[in-house]
Amino acid sequence: MTNTLRLITQQGLVFFFFLCLLMANLLPLWSSLNVAPNFMSIIIYLWAVYRPDLTSRRLYIVLGITRDGLFGYPIGVSVFEILLIVSITNLLRRYVLGRSYWIIFSGYGVFSILSHSLLWGILSWVKGTVLPYEVVIKTTLLNMLIYPVMCQLSIYMQGRIDSLGDQQTRF
Repeated sequence: MTNTLRLITQQGLVFFFFLCLLMANLLPLWSSLNVAPNFMSIIIYLWAVYRPDLTSRRLYIVLGITRDGLFGYPIGVSVFEILLIVSITNLLRRYVLGRSYWIIFSGYGVFSILSHSLLWGILSWVKGTVLPYEVVIKTTLLNMLIYPVMCQLSIYMQGRIDSLGDQQTRF
């Protein structure tokens, strides 16, 4: 297969994976807990640090618009938030690479607080009222708890995406 077809297949798989993460946020389980994790933010952080070759700004724009539509946010809010956070993460990427798990984990904690606070601020501004900040705290804590599991899922998906490219180049 050609490199172009391989790239399109890989990008399609990456988009489908992120779409599944967005849909997992809509499960009724989270309403009973009164908080929903942001699975996508964990994977975006990990891939912005370790595998920026798997994502692109175009993908982030499509994901942001999709997220806005699914969650009822004003169109463009998630795009702005994702692109800003990815840009900040890219600036700090060299510092975090090659460090211990706890440095990476702490980096995600800062990333998560920044990401959720930014979204909270934008949504508060758009709605014209200050939304409760406890949602940011609950979401950040829940994300920190599920971070190790999402790391394993991220490693698994990266392996699948890489093996997909290897299989296609053999034919």
